[in-house]
Amino acid sequence: MKRIVADGLRVLQERFKVCLVGYVIMPEHVHVILYPHARGSDAPVPISKLSHAFKKHVGFHGKQRLREIWRAHGKLWSEPLNAWANGNKKDQSIWNVRGYDFNVRRHKALRQKLDYCHKNPITRSFVVRAEDWAWSSYRYYEFGDETVLKMDWDGAWPIEW
Repeated sequence: MKRIVADGLRVLQERFKVCLVGYVIMPEHVHVILYPHARGSDAPVPISKLSHAFKKHVGFHGKQRLREIWRAHGKLWSEPLNAWANGNKKDQSIWNVRGYDFNVRRHKALRQKLDYCHKNPITRSFVVRAEDWAWSSYRYYEFGDETVLKMDWDGAWPIEW
């Protein structure tokens, strides 16, 4: 499932040419930091358009993967997902409606948001060190690791894309 989410972020990079600054993919949520402009454009791509494309990709491919796991094992890893697989929910969405956008206007705020993303797996006790969580942009920035995703931001402020 984490790979599907990463692929959804790649869709934003490739289809919309936006600048992916950072991310963390957690077991039940994702944080994404991006500069929502196509390279060289002064006009932002509407967040609603980006969110729709991301959720559509992850929803379609995620549901497909969950169904494969359900068929192979007869269960998933949580009761809400088992209820979803059994068709016990009216809405077959895998997305929560919760979430919010935050406009970053200062370099310090951007660094804070990026640090928050990278520390999230530590805070949740999944790992002891940020570099041990493969599913965030931390490894890209610290080690140049593009195994999951390549980031587009070069660290400059203001972002020029």
